[in-house]
Amino acid sequence: MTVIEYAKKILADHECDEYTYGGRWSERVLDDLKEAYPDGMDFPYVDVANAILSFSRARPIERAPFQMVFDSGDCIDGVGLDSLEAAKSDALDTLIQWEADESSDWFGEHPTEEQIESWDYMIDTCSVEVREYDPMTDEYVTVWEPTYEDEKSVGWMPWEDYKKLLIDARIIKED
Repeated sequence: MTVIEYAKKILADHECDEYTYGGRWSERVLDDLKEAYPDGMDFPYVDVANAILSFSRARPIERAPFQMVFDSGDCIDGVGLDSLEAAKSDALDTLIQWEADESSDWFGEHPTEEQIESWDYMIDTCSVEVREYDPMTDEYVTVWEPTYEDEKSVGWMPWEDYKKLLIDARIIKED
């Protein structure tokens, strides 16, 4: 077995590939080998490290065509998705999840004043949108934000409006 074959086997045994040590991770290969094999290897550490580096490649830059971006008031982040419809659906699902998280500790049909204030704060400060990737600028550009009707369809509204919706649907009783 050559040192190259040995190096490829070592990577495969650890579920790694030619991209694992490409790019900025290349400087870690020697330390990782010493940590994973503290009692030595079949070849010198440096030889195995150099063999790994000889066939390592930097991972190609890939961008998702769409991104669902969420702003929770404390954090702004995004999730890459393959289609506009998937990104819209994920955005609305995020609003529903936030509602479920916010209302999970409500006991009974009506929240307390503090819980109502927290609900309304969430509605005022949290948001979602969908952005599309523009390869010419390497930027994501907003292409969709939920309309009032979209938000209403998932219950994303201030408490007083949401309460009316729940009363009309006979989910809760009027005070």
